[in-house]
Amino acid sequence: MSSYEMHLHDTHPDYDNLQHPTQHNIINIGRFTTTHKLNEKIVRKLPTDKSNPINVQALDIESRIYHHLGEHKHIARCLRCCEEYIDLRYEPYGDLQAFLRREGATGKVDDAFRYGVARQTIEAVAFIHQKNIIHSDLSARQFLVDEKKNIRLSDFGGSSLHGSDAMVIEGPTHYMPRGEREPNSVQSDIFALGSTLYEILVGKMPYEEKPDEDIRRLYSEKVFPLDQIGHEGWREAVRKCWMGEYKSADYVLRDMSKHHHTLTKELSKVKHALEG
Repeated sequence: MSSYEMHLHDTHPDYDNLQHPTQHNIINIGRFTTTHKLNEKIVRKLPTDKSNPINVQALDIESRIYHHLGEHKHIARCLRCCEEYIDLRYEPYGDLQAFLRREGATGKVDDAFRYGVARQTIEAVAFIHQKNIIHSDLSARQFLVDEKKNIRLSDFGGSSLHGSDAMVIEGPTHYMPRGEREPNSVQSDIFALGSTLYEILVGKMPYEEKPDEDIRRLYSEKVFPLDQIGHEGWREAVRKCWMGEYKSADYVLRDMSKHHHTLTKELSKVKHALEG
């Protein structure tokens, strides 16, 4: 047994009627791991290729990170983690990117939901940074939507723990321009946080219709699609993330806390107007 193993006991009711991982219950194949749905409560992550040391290492890192993070309202709920596998709570709404596109297309995602989820996203990133973790691949698809439609950050297989080398980098829409050998950092995570907030507020990735080369050029020139964000306070927060003006995610949270009361009043006025 690993020194960092954590788990629910086999007799816990969530482990009733547990299936074995098979080709038939795969729900996701990622860069390093494959996820199986074992019952209506639990999914299990396993190395996609157990003979590949990178896949095994990624699962080991993710296990260590879940153990290090413990329980938090905006972190994926880890039921068991060890060197061999990770068991997480099955979240029926799936990942945030898919949820926003699916529900947004039917008009079921309003501003109140977007602003609330955006704040939760900042809280999650602030928390992992306080615990000396750099996610290294932040985006809306890395957040799960739970049964109460709150979000939980997941997928730490490529992350940096206590200064270790990250095994991944962000995609072009979330990547902070930097030298090829410059490591992932709090600043690169905050840049990616800005792009993730954009996804939540706008409903799509920044410049997602453009080729990767064009996105890299525009970001290097500090040309950002800020005019797509309707609310001035959130627009300014995203701008500061992209421009490297925040020292930590705590400062992003502090900025948005100033706007929270105003946002609540604005949304309340809109709600009353519609009901009237």
